[in-house]
Amino acid sequence: MKGKIIVSLIATALLTSLFAKAQVFSPKVSRDSAGILSAQLEALKANQKIQELKIKEFEEEQEVEKLRVKLLLANDMAKASATINIETAEKLKGTTDIKNQEKAAKQAKNDAEDAQKALDRFKKQIEKVELLRAQIQVEERKLTYKNTTVVFDHTKSKGTEQ
Repeated sequence: MKGKIIVSLIATALLTSLFAKAQVFSPKVSRDSAGILSAQLEALKANQKIQELKIKEFEEEQEVEKLRVKLLLANDMAKASATINIETAEKLKGTTDIKNQEKAAKQAKNDAEDAQKALDRFKKQIEKVELLRAQIQVEERKLTYKNTTVVFDHTKSKGTEQ
């Protein structure tokens, strides 16, 4: 009877030790590999940020093109109004029709102001694009400093020794 108790105690201890061994965590990735993977992840995030900035730059460049077209139209209108103002002033030189002269001058002045506003918006948008380009260059420079290096471990493991 004493033998059965000892055998059962040994069996219980053996099963408990097997269960305890099964609970031990053994990492599948070494610390060096984790470092390499995290560096690669950082590089991917930096690449993603650069791509997002490039998309934003493209959208801002489209806005620049729209403003450029508006600026050209505003300049054409300002030139046309100035020409009409000059022609009206020449026609009405000897007459006292001041109302038409004032109307043409006011139209020319308004068109010139609109052209100046369009130019200011155009310049402001170009500055935005230039800032985005500078930001992209900074991020790309940062990325070149984060080149990941792969380290190979050439030490022999226990199972491969000859």
